[in-house]
Amino acid sequence: MKLFRLFKLNYSTKREIKKGLEILGLEIEEEYQATVLNEISLYLFNNSQKENGMKVFDFEHDYKYYWVDFLKKGINLNIDNISWWEFDAILEGLFLEENSIISKVVQYRTYKKPTKNYKTAENEEHKYNMEKKRQYALPIEENQIKVENGLNSLFKFAESKAKRG
Repeated sequence: MKLFRLFKLNYSTKREIKKGLEILGLEIEEEYQATVLNEISLYLFNNSQKENGMKVFDFEHDYKYYWVDFLKKGINLNIDNISWWEFDAILEGLFLEENSIISKVVQYRTYKKPTKNYKTAENEEHKYNMEKKRQYALPIEENQIKVENGLNSLFKFAESKAKRG
């Protein structure tokens, strides 16, 4: 939430970048700071859960719901200083907890009237479960190796640019 509030303040771009990276706990060379923060901001502000093309979660709008869930875990998002990575992991876990407030809100938003046709209901449940299976599937090792190799190449490139600069 600190990051959301930061972007609403009228700071200079340079100060906004510095504070944003500080909030995220990232130390990045000045040359790449704006790009990294921009990518993270795009993720934060454009990332929302969707179901059947319909938005069912919004970080800012739904704050009042997941804030209570965090409070139940002993974390006051208005006071406590947790990293983005901790926040993201806990929030993802809250979506999977049946008794979390944010999970219930998303269930209400995605509610579908039950059908009387048994086959149709079975197909809809199967489709939903297959979608969740894909969403929570472990990465395929072959693709993971390609991604890791690509990231290693990217880091080596960035490192070589940093040494030259």
